[in-house]
Amino acid sequence: MRRTFASFTTLVCIVGVSGCAQMKHNIGVDYARNQAWPQPFRGADANSVVAPFEVMRENGWRENNTLGSSLFSDKQILSEAGAIKVQLILTKSPSSHRIVYVKSGQTEQETNARVESVQLAVSQLIPTGTLPQILVTETEPTTSSGAYQTLVHRALVKTTPTPRLGAFKGVNEQVPQSVAPNASSGK
Repeated sequence: MRRTFASFTTLVCIVGVSGCAQMKHNIGVDYARNQAWPQPFRGADANSVVAPFEVMRENGWRENNTLGSSLFSDKQILSEAGAIKVQLILTKSPSSHRIVYVKSGQTEQETNARVESVQLAVSQLIPTGTLPQILVTETEPTTSSGAYQTLVHRALVKTTPTPRLGAFKGVNEQVPQSVAPNASSGK
């Protein structure tokens, strides 16, 4: 019985010492975490803030590099405006964003004809070397006709008031605010 009690006491002492050592270690780890607190988590926080903007940037490049239905003829051949857009994509876009997206047609044959027409335009611009990716997308880019944009621009130019300065009456005199002829006085 004494032997059992002695071995039990020894076991309790060993477990107690190792438990104390573990507790001491945990206290040390907690102290170190508290001392370094915001630093280990700043990277994850920064990434969580930046991640949506990265998605938006990629979606913007995708929309910019998409050849919509208006850039193809009825026979699904790339128009002159489409060829110019392909040239801009391949020359002005950063190398990591030189991917041409083609809006899918109503049928698989139309889509294949559009992709083939774009491949022909790309191969004329880059006769040798690796060609950029040409991917099919379901998203139509937001565009408007050139005629509409011309009307909007002309209306803006027509209604923009001529800038005018008030008459100079001296350094220390206050001059009432003048209003351009076509602008409302705001009253």
